[in-house]
Amino acid sequence: MNHFIHSLKLLFLVTLCTAVMTTPLCAAPTMWQITDKDSTVTLFPTVHLLPEDMQWQTATLNSVINNAQEVWFEVLPDELDPQHMSGLLAKHGYQAELLSDSLDSALLKKLSAYLAQNKISLTQVHTMQPWLLALTIMNIELQRNGWSAENGVEAVLRSMTAHKTVKGLETASFQITLFSTMSDAQQSMFLESTLDDTEDGAALLTTIAEAWSKGDLSQLDSLLIQETKILYPQIYDLIFTQRNQKWVSIIEQELAKSGTDFFAVGAGHLVGSDSVVKLLQDKGYKVTALD
Repeated sequence: MNHFIHSLKLLFLVTLCTAVMTTPLCAAPTMWQITDKDSTVTLFPTVHLLPEDMQWQTATLNSVINNAQEVWFEVLPDELDPQHMSGLLAKHGYQAELLSDSLDSALLKKLSAYLAQNKISLTQVHTMQPWLLALTIMNIELQRNGWSAENGVEAVLRSMTAHKTVKGLETASFQITLFSTMSDAQQSMFLESTLDDTEDGAALLTTIAEAWSKGDLSQLDSLLIQETKILYPQIYDLIFTQRNQKWVSIIEQELAKSGTDFFAVGAGHLVGSDSVVKLLQDKGYKVTALD
């Protein structure tokens, strides 16, 4: 896989908060906390798809959530209902041009072989934009191996916070536009690499998930941030820097009030030199990692 596709896939997986595991672990992802005289903000790194036997909740996490008055997600989980998402994908994820006309012959042949193997006809997907088809294929492979959103962090946290005030940092529409603005060439490369990786693509995600579950911040920084920041600064700025800065402004607004807030955001936004954690530290806040 070339460097661009490697980084692009990681960016997508971080944006979607996606991670996978092959074996159960006793997990303890790193949380961070900021406190002042009348307010507390806790930051928790999330992943979206997990297997049923993945254990990641701790007594500390449960206590923090119980004490939280407001819970923030990247996107309100309630906004991700199938009907709403179907409407957004219909608007942003499809094209007038058919895949049979827009893809080169080699890629079309590779796609057709995968679809036939999975008993999917080309006509079922022929108006999808390549980025959406790539993510659909990734989802098929993840579900085939037993990973689901029902077991993911956001779904579990949402069930734990049913009686709390829940808010979103962004909208689902905004996140989808991060994908739909890719160039045609980038979308084709993304689709091709996804098809190439259907056999062993879970290995990288497993490594990411293991680093997350152990709170290995250095490895997460290396896997999720460094290569993209160096090689693709414009993509990095769009996906990480700009969004992290916006989120820090919201966190500061909450710290200026009184009360307790819990922020659950993708792991890639909480590590590295431009992370939410580092930006808050640079502003003079004491950000403490919780055991």
